[in-house]
Amino acid sequence: MAIERLNRPTRQEFEERFLRPQKPVVITGAMDHWPALKHWSNDYLRERAGTRAVRVSTAHRGVHFKGANQILDYSSMSLAEYIELISSRQIADGRLYATVIPIQKTLPELWGDVAFPEYFDREACASPNMWFGPGSNVSPLHYDSTHNFLTQIRGRKRVLLYHPREISRLYPFSFRERSLHISQVNLVEPDHARFPEFQKADRMEVFLEPGEMLFIPLFWWHGVFGIEENLSINYWWNTPLSAYLRYPRQTVRGVGGLVAEGGRALWGASKPPAASPPAPPA
Repeated sequence: MAIERLNRPTRQEFEERFLRPQKPVVITGAMDHWPALKHWSNDYLRERAGTRAVRVSTAHRGVHFKGANQILDYSSMSLAEYIELISSRQIADGRLYATVIPIQKTLPELWGDVAFPEYFDREACASPNMWFGPGSNVSPLHYDSTHNFLTQIRGRKRVLLYHPREISRLYPFSFRERSLHISQVNLVEPDHARFPEFQKADRMEVFLEPGEMLFIPLFWWHGVFGIEENLSINYWWNTPLSAYLRYPRQTVRGVGGLVAEGGRALWGASKPPAASPPAPPA
């Protein structure tokens, strides 16, 4: 099944053909004027914001996902240090990946370069995020609980998409766990004996080029592969209640997850503080 590609549709056309039906689409030609597309070389990023600290994920079994109740394994380094690792190809295997970096808060020197897709109201998006990979970086198969635009600034990405109705073949974690929106299937080394229905799931595949944006409707499963050094900005934006009603199973799972998270928070608050460890011998 192919994903349609359109050259700069009007907002009305986007809303009628893709937003309301909740159908993915690749939009071309709508980012040609974006400053980030023109300026964001490694030298520019290093010069403007190199001293800023960014959080960097470490891959586990080839994917940037740690486990059921800790989604990402983060460490921190300066943007300049991370760029040096990329430029020297020390992390070309994708084992490190600068993910979900809120640009305005973390890299304010770059905020003036950030433009917004013209297909939603700017105030509906609280925080665009940078995703900066060395190549071979893989994000787990998951869904988001809001609509999303993934916009490609540099390099290419391969994206696998699965309709929300395929959920039973994608083996999500339990709603009792923080990773309830993530598949247990490792896209790099899928265990077909453990997850036999996964091979039967209908999927779409798209290669996203610089200057292109992909609309990912809420609850659509997606796994993302960085092909070479790659840099993206994503935009999650406020989604109307009517969109959630289309997929009650995922909505109920999300509500259940919120209840479970609230229970974990209450349990943590009610536990007595841990005793101090004994002092070491003199």
